Amino acid sequence: MSHEVAGQDSVPLPSRVAAARAGRHSRLQLGRALWVQVHLYLGLSAGALLVLFGLTGSLLVFWQEIDEWLNPALLTVPVPPETGGNYRSWGAILAAAESAALPESAITQVYAPAGSQGVAAVYLQHPSKAWQRVYVDPYRAVVTGIRTYGAGELVPMYLMDVVFQLHYALFLGERGMTAAAIGALLLILSLVTGLIVWWPRGGQWRQAFVIRRPSRPFRLLFDLHKTASLYTCLVLGAVLLSGVYMNMADPFIRVTQLFSPATRGTVTAPEPGADSGAPPVSAERAEAIAASRYPEGSLAWITMPDGPRGVYQIVRQNVPRLSPFWSERIVSIDPSSGEILDVRAPDTRRSAGETFIDWQWPLHSGKAFGWGGRLVVFVAGLSCPVIYVTGLLMWWRKRRGRKQGVSASGLRPTSKEAAR
Repeated sequence: MSHEVAGQDSVPLPSRVAAARAGRHSRLQLGRALWVQVHLYLGLSAGALLVLFGLTGSLLVFWQEIDEWLNPALLTVPVPPETGGNYRSWGAILAAAESAALPESAITQVYAPAGSQGVAAVYLQHPSKAWQRVYVDPYRAVVTGIRTYGAGELVPMYLMDVVFQLHYALFLGERGMTAAAIGALLLILSLVTGLIVWWPRGGQWRQAFVIRRPSRPFRLLFDLHKTASLYTCLVLGAVLLSGVYMNMADPFIRVTQLFSPATRGTVTAPEPGADSGAPPVSAERAEAIAASRYPEGSLAWITMPDGPRGVYQIVRQNVPRLSPFWSERIVSIDPSSGEILDVRAPDTRRSAGETFIDWQWPLHSGKAFGWGGRLVVFVAGLSCPVIYVTGLLMWWRKRRGRKQGVSASGLRPTSKEAAR
């Protein structure tokens, strides 16, 4: 022991400091190389999903406008002068939709017209698992058309339906929704590992944020990949995470409750008691109850009770003085008694977890920040092919260079290029 200590003491201090720095640098290099490999394999395995999610998501930012432009006869109606701009009752609108749907179909959701020339959209599901959307002229309670999507139908007939099914379910139904959510989680991990790999060393922060004048094709690919990922990573991370929530809501809420125990889950009605003989509350009546208590804003949609303990959810949007970023109020109503069971909006008392969950859809669609937010999500989606293609080309060039023993420039790859 004494000889070891004596031997260490005999080494000059500057040499020991240099050796410690060299060891630390070696460990950092090894750690970074490991993260590069993790990032590489995540990109190769799930990167194609990033392109699919990005391009379809960019289209879906403006899906209503595109759909109306492609199908004006189905989705728009003139305003009859004799109506004074007033809609027929929701009872009449729903009755018209049910009369046109397949027998034994059940209404699941109702969407109010998006504008003065818009139609009401009534969603129904048949016991065969076939979905139908019946579009109704709200001024005359007349059906303008029907869209169907059956369990045995691989690709829907309408373009925006194709985009929707590809975006959130990969044309694979519930299994596709699970696969898409898992893919989104892998892509979030890819973003995190990309940030670790990108993190500047030696204080070179300015170069880390710009595209430098390319001296080699590989350098241009690297900088394009780096900047496209860096400037969109927060938006893409938020969109991917909210996509996980929408495809796997219950597990997402349970995980959120671990961090915020006061977070409420899905609102349910009380256990049904003795049959009082009173008829259940209709959707029209539930909407009227919500509007009488919270008349501000306009009706956006109604979600019908699902199961014996299901509730009506009445959503009103564009509520004034609510929030500059998110102006929706969700009122849950017991279908048996008509009692208001829950109210969720930016001005109600909520846990941090509930606030986090309630923001997922506004962030996913970009609607939380109006037209500016929608454009940001649109551009972020278009950046996904750039991120994937540049990463794929870098991997291919390095792989080809290793096979040939030289880099694409005719030189052996440097240690820095090999680490990227």
